[in-house]
Amino acid sequence: MREKITKATALAVLAGALLIFCGVFCGFAGGYPAGTSVGGVDISGLTYARAEEKVRESLRRELSEKQLKITAGGKKYVFRYPEINVKTNLSSALAAAKKGGARPLERRYRLVCRESVLRGICDDFYRKSENAELIFDASAAEPFTYRTERSGQFLDGTVLAKAVDKALEGGFEEIKLQPERVPARITVEKLKRDTCLLSRFSTKYNASVTGRAKNIAQAANKLNGTVIAAGAEFSFNRTVGDRTRANGFFEAPIIFDGDFVSGVGGGVCQASTTVYNAALLAGMGIKEYHPHSLSVGYVEPSFDAMVSGKNADLRFVNRTGAPVYLVCRAENGKICAELYGRKSAYSYRRESVVTEVISPPEPEYAENENTKPRAAKDGLKSCGYLLTYKNGVLVGRKRIRSDSYAPVRGVLAKPEDSAPDGFAARFKIA
Repeated sequence: MREKITKATALAVLAGALLIFCGVFCGFAGGYPAGTSVGGVDISGLTYARAEEKVRESLRRELSEKQLKITAGGKKYVFRYPEINVKTNLSSALAAAKKGGARPLERRYRLVCRESVLRGICDDFYRKSENAELIFDASAAEPFTYRTERSGQFLDGTVLAKAVDKALEGGFEEIKLQPERVPARITVEKLKRDTCLLSRFSTKYNASVTGRAKNIAQAANKLNGTVIAAGAEFSFNRTVGDRTRANGFFEAPIIFDGDFVSGVGGGVCQASTTVYNAALLAGMGIKEYHPHSLSVGYVEPSFDAMVSGKNADLRFVNRTGAPVYLVCRAENGKICAELYGRKSAYSYRRESVVTEVISPPEPEYAENENTKPRAAKDGLKSCGYLLTYKNGVLVGRKRIRSDSYAPVRGVLAKPEDSAPDGFAARFKIA
């Protein structure tokens, strides 16, 4: 009997619950109470389903009037429904409205596929910056030409996303942004500052002395266009190569053991001397040079630079902090070396001082008729100084070398066999 009462009680409770549920959620035989609204939409007397439909229709009309405008860098983007959608608390608002009264409706507007849409806008404005380009052509009259740099740009995605969220949460105010400029790291202006003329030095030679003139021109051709990186060392021998016929050099007079003799590559020392002086005037760090045993006529004493095979080289280091460009040309009896690079406040001047003149020994007669006569030549002792200027003001004078050049004994033609004094005087035999 007790068990039957318990079951009866349970059935009664369940039936009551069903009645309540149907009354609240299913029936509304009379609909929502008069004066009931959700989100400003009057749903008085409507069933749940009809009220929901009416509020959603109102939301669709509302959405159709909404538009999100983005203006960036002269481009406009406009988004409307269904690209813009809204999320609401409609279900809970309708449930609360069963008790009647005006119920607010929460709205959260959103841009559909927000991340990909905003990324696409940013991609429209992205442009990578392009550095200016230097073209070095040592054979051209103007060795340097430049390709202008191009600035990059980007639209800040974080700023754009925040602006979109703010507009959707507020009154859909138009978003106005400008892409940010990304300047190129290397500009034409910078390249021009790094390709200033640092020094120019030239020496003259006799273009009619064919072999020697060809050797000077060949050395200049091999030197022309050399680029010395910042901190790198220049080697004349490594740049020009062996002075051999296979390497394009010819027979010409060279100084050997205090005398002028014939050898392949004669005249190349004038090219090394020209580059040496240009290097001094450009502030290069000289690491190796060698004087001739005899003074030469194409440069002042203590400013020559002899090179010979692998035993004597001209070496200097580029200490300007930027690349240095060598232009070397030989034509019309003149060889000129120019060094270009980063201009500094310092400039340089050379000074040659002869400290002693050494007279040559008495001339001697040629040993035989095959020995050519040779003019006597004084020997010299000299010093070379380098004067340093800063912004045009002398700030230093340094002795960079001291040299001794041997004299050259003259050689006279071998006299003919002796003849009677009267005969010699009559026929002017000397």
